[in-house]
Amino acid sequence: MIRLIVSDCDGVLTDGKLYYGAEGEVLKVFNVKDGTAIKALMAKGIKFGIVSGRGSAALARRAEELGLDFCQMNIIDKAQAVAGIRAQYGVEVEETLFVGDDTNDCVVRSECGHLYAVNDAAKELVNICDVQLKTAGGAGVFKEVLARIHGH
Repeated sequence: MIRLIVSDCDGVLTDGKLYYGAEGEVLKVFNVKDGTAIKALMAKGIKFGIVSGRGSAALARRAEELGLDFCQMNIIDKAQAVAGIRAQYGVEVEETLFVGDDTNDCVVRSECGHLYAVNDAAKELVNICDVQLKTAGGAGVFKEVLARIHGH
């Protein structure tokens, strides 16, 4: 049973593109389908949050808006971050699902029993993942995740 879902941000919750405003601020486009699915997963008692190698005010705002359990940004060692989150919530490796898109997500393999890659993920991640989703990053990935783990 999945008790914890950890997601990357760029390339999973977004299409991976970075947009910069006139003042140099980072703008990100999030899909409302993800928000609805994430709230449904959390309503089922699943802890949900983000571990991202980048940080931005846009991500912090989206995490707050969704009421995520955690949002760790500017993370260099994602495996260590996931291990700490698992310990914080008392969750075993086999109860943990991670969704990623790029080579820097490969390191979490030892810390999650379920590793999902978005459809347009890097080959290195696809080669070690348990499931390659049909949905591309930024296109409502968590709607598919919800359907896979809860049959909706």
